[in-house]
This record gives sequence, C-alpha cells and structure tokens, in this order.
Amino acid sequence: MAMRNRTAVTVNHAKENVKTTKPLVAVVPSKGKRAALGEISNKINTVRGVEPIDRTSLLQKKKVPPKQQAVKPAADAPEKPVANAPEKPPVQIVKPVVKTTLTTVAPNAHALHSALTVVSPKREERNRSFSTDLLKFEDIDEQDKNNPILVSFYTNDIHEYLRKLERNFPIKKGYLAGQEITSKMRSVLIDWLVEVHQQFRLMQETLYLTVATIDRFLQLYRTIDRKRLQLVGVTAMFIASKYEEMYSPDISDFVYITDKAYSKADILNMEMLMVKTLDYSFGRPLPLHFLRRYSKAGQALPVHHTMAKYFLELSLVHYEMCHYSPSLIAAAALYLAFLIIGNDEEDEGKIIWSDTLAYYSTYSKNDVLPVVRDIAAIIVKAEDSKHQAVRKKYVHMKYMKISIRPELKSPIMLSIATSKES
Repeated sequence: MAMRNRTAVTVNHAKENVKTTKPLVAVVPSKGKRAALGEISNKINTVRGVEPIDRTSLLQKKKVPPKQQAVKPAADAPEKPVANAPEKPPVQIVKPVVKTTLTTVAPNAHALHSALTVVSPKREERNRSFSTDLLKFEDIDEQDKNNPILVSFYTNDIHEYLRKLERNFPIKKGYLAGQEITSKMRSVLIDWLVEVHQQFRLMQETLYLTVATIDRFLQLYRTIDRKRLQLVGVTAMFIASKYEEMYSPDISDFVYITDKAYSKADILNMEMLMVKTLDYSFGRPLPLHFLRRYSKAGQALPVHHTMAKYFLELSLVHYEMCHYSPSLIAAAALYLAFLIIGNDEEDEGKIIWSDTLAYYSTYSKNDVLPVVRDIAAIIVKAEDSKHQAVRKKYVHMKYMKISIRPELKSPIMLSIATSKES
C-alpha cells in the first residue's frame, strides 16, 4: 500500500508540473498568414547580452506638434523659404577639372611609382629569373597543382630547407680518428643492422636514420669502446623506429636480437645519453628524400630508382662514404644508375644530367662525378666483400634482382672504378 501511495503522489506531482509549465515565448495568434520575413518587424530582444528595449517608448509615442512636423514636399514643387530660419552660407559649386589635376599630380605619382618599384627589386628579379629558367628546364610540379596532398606550391621551399638542415648537421670526414672504434667495426655493425632491419620489416627511412644517428653520435661522443658499440647500434635503431615507424618494435625485441647481451635498462640509459648528446634533433634529411625528388625530375624508371637505392644502401656500410651530404650522394647514385642502364650514346653526360636535374638538384655534372667514381669502386668489389647483407637483400624479386644484373659488371662501370683508383 505504501508503494502504491508513493507512485500515485509522484504521478500527481508530474501532472502538476505539466499544468504549471508555461511557454517561454508568448505566442500571439495571427489573423492570417504572415510573410516569410514578417517576424523581422517584431520589437523583441532575442539577443543575449543586449540591453532591453524601452517598451514605454514603444507604447507611448510622443506626439509631435503639427507646427514642428516636417512636411515632405512634392518632388516637383519648388522649395519655399521658411520664416525666421537662419540663413545658410551660399554653397560654392566647384567643377572638377580633370586635365589640370592629372597634369599637376602626374609627377608625384610617377615618383611614388618609381619608389615602390625600387623597394622590391628581389621580387622582380625572382619573377624574371623564373620566367627565363622555364625555357631551360621542365616544371615537374605542374601536374600536381590540383593535388593538395603533394603541396607542390611549397615543394621547392621544403627541399631548400632540407639542404639547410644537412648543412647544419654535417658528418666530418675521418671522424673516427683517435677512437677505439675503427672503420671495420662500424662496417660490421651496419651490415648486421641491415639484417635486423629486414627481420623487423621496418621502413626504408628507419635504416637510413639509424646509420645517420650512429655517425652523428660517434662523432660527438668519442669515448665509446668496442663492448658498447653494438649497444649504440641497437639503441639507434630503437630511436629511429620510434621516430619513423607507426608501430615500432618493443624494447624486448631489441634485447632478444642481441641475444640478451644487454638489458632493457642498458638500452634505456644509452637512449637518454644519445638523445642528450644529439640535442634531441633527429630531423637531418636522408638520401632517400632527395632521391625521390631527383627520380621525378629525371623521369626515372622503376629500375633506375631501385638501382640508385641499392647504391645508397651499399654506401651506408662503407665508412669512406658517410661524410658526403645526403643530397649529393643521392644525385651521384641516380647519375650512375642512368649511366649504366639504357644509355649507349658517346656523350652520356649531356643526356643524363640535364638542365632539369641540375636545377632541382643544385649540382652540376662536375660536382657529381667524384662521388660517382667512389660508388662505382664499391660496386665493383661488392661481390668479394665480407659484408653481403645489402647484396643478398637486393637479390630478391621484390627489388628486381638488382644486385645480380649484368650492368654492374659492364665496361662503363669498370672504367669508372679504375679511373678512381688511378
């Protein structure tokens, strides 16, 4: 019974609330259909925070005496003088003289125009140079203007910024001099990391960033002994994975890959040391970034691009190649790929390194040729080298079996390699 009474009370309260509820806005019944914009004439303040309208002035309008009411004259009726009205000063009508004003203002306008043109000579020079350069090279971003993902409008500025970054973070030639770590130890480490990179199935950028991090760290922190060199390599790949990968391997995977030679605490401590030594900066550009741009500028085929990547990864293992800037070594790798595949002309230089490639790479043929000779010397000896990780990687069909192509032993390749040795 108690429960019934309780429910009954709640229902009565609910009905009472329904009855006492009033609409927030009073609805005024209309005599007929109103226009679509008829509500605009209502004197209702619907904006929050605005002062309320003085409704007394709306209801009780002040009546203006008939004498003070302004009578609107007819359109054609002449104006009558009003008695006791103050006299207005006569209005002077000045006719504009167009010719005289133009002749007087023209010298000042000409001076102002000349001053404005002097302020921005760089813009005129840039526009002039762009229009003249279009006659020499092809605009490779013309077809990408309608694709917002490719940001073709900012592409040249982005690559200019990447070149600035590679100048800010250089790797000196022979930086291992005076250290316990030797060039052979470094080559063994990089060759092993290439295999680890394949087992983890990581992105290409992760491998390049790993090697760049190792070189930059060993250049600055010169007290690493041979016992901790593998720890440096594993930690560099651990950092690069977190920087590049969407799903990076767990730290326990890196402990396992070293056969538990190092613990999780060792990797974490080395990570903190490397991050502080490099001042938390890992944005140094990679050769792969520039290679994609150059392949587009040179209209490279997939076989050319894959061959150039094979040259770049082989260069990662060799210590004598680490001091070259990423943009320069990428240009040299693509040049050599163009040279040995599908070019039988006598003067390959004019055909391979066109004005378009020279413009977008900022390197001439003479700038690229010394690095091309260094890469060719490595390729010729790759089959007899102790470090076979990269070569075995590019034997697979996924990479078009680039490492066993006959062009790598062509007379052109041998002549370039021997010219380096001589």
